[in-house]
Amino acid sequence: MQKIYQGKIFNLLRQAKRNFKYQVHDTLRMITQKHVLPQIVNEKEIRVAGLRRSGNHAIINWVRKQHTGEVWHLNNVVASENPYRFLYQHYPEDHLRREALGDFVKKDCLIYSYEDYSLEQIADQEFEKKHDLYLGKSRIRYDLLILRDPFNLLASRIKKNYIKVKGQHQTMIDIWIAYAKEYLGETDYLKNNKVCVNYNQWFVNIDYRKQLASQLKFQFSDTGINQVKGQGGGSSFQGKELDGDATKMDVLNRYKKFENDPNYQELLKNEELLDYSRKIFGHLP
Repeated sequence: MQKIYQGKIFNLLRQAKRNFKYQVHDTLRMITQKHVLPQIVNEKEIRVAGLRRSGNHAIINWVRKQHTGEVWHLNNVVASENPYRFLYQHYPEDHLRREALGDFVKKDCLIYSYEDYSLEQIADQEFEKKHDLYLGKSRIRYDLLILRDPFNLLASRIKKNYIKVKGQHQTMIDIWIAYAKEYLGETDYLKNNKVCVNYNQWFVNIDYRKQLASQLKFQFSDTGINQVKGQGGGSSFQGKELDGDATKMDVLNRYKKFENDPNYQELLKNEELLDYSRKIFGHLP
C-alpha cells in the first residue's frame, strides 16, 4: 500500500515538474518568437468534435482525401493541451518534436480532432489564448461538429465497450445532448465557421456531401467515401472487412443487434435525448 502511495506521489511530482517546464517554454516562445507568431502557417484549419463511433475517422478521411498539398491530421488529441506536444510524448518522431517547439511546416490544411470531450473543454479559452503558439496562425478556421443518431451510436459503443467519456462529470448521453443543442444553434461554443455534420445523411446522400464540401470550401470529388480507416479498429461490427466498399456497411441498422439488450434500453430512457434525436434525425425506432 505504501509503495502504491509513493508511486502516486512520484507521478504527481513528475507531472508538476513537466507542466512547469512547459509553462516556462511557452513563456519564452511568446517573448522570443513574437515576431513570427503573426505569420500564417495553416491556410485552412479544421477542428473536429465528435463522440467516438460517430463516423469521425470516416468523415475526416473523406475531407482529407479531397484536399491537396500539405495536409495534416492530428488524431484524438487532448483538450486544453498543445496537440503537437501531446502527440510527441506518445510518438517521439522528429517532425512532431519540431512542431511542438514551434518550428512549423507550412500546411495547406490542418485537421485536428477531439473525441468524447465536452464542448466547454474543446472551446477552452485558455487554450484559445495560446492557439497560434501551439498550432500556428491559420488564414481561415472551421469547426466541424459530427453527430450520429443515438440509436446506432449507442449500439456501436456498447459493442466496443465505449461507455465512459472524457467530459468531466458527464455521461455519454449528457455530451450527445450538448452536441445536439450546439447542432441546432441553441448554444454557441464553437465559433470558427461552424459546420454541423449529420453522419446519417453524410453516409447515404451524395448531395449532402456536396453541400458539406461547399461549406468547407474544397473541390468535391467524393474521394475516400469507400475507405474504412483503421483507427479504433475500423467498424465496431465489421472491422476493416469492407474497406474499399464502405458504403455497403449497414451503419443505419446497428441498433437492431441491441434492441433487446437491457443496458441499451436503459441508456435510451431519456426523453430529452429522444426529443433532440427526433428534431435532428426525424423518426427513428
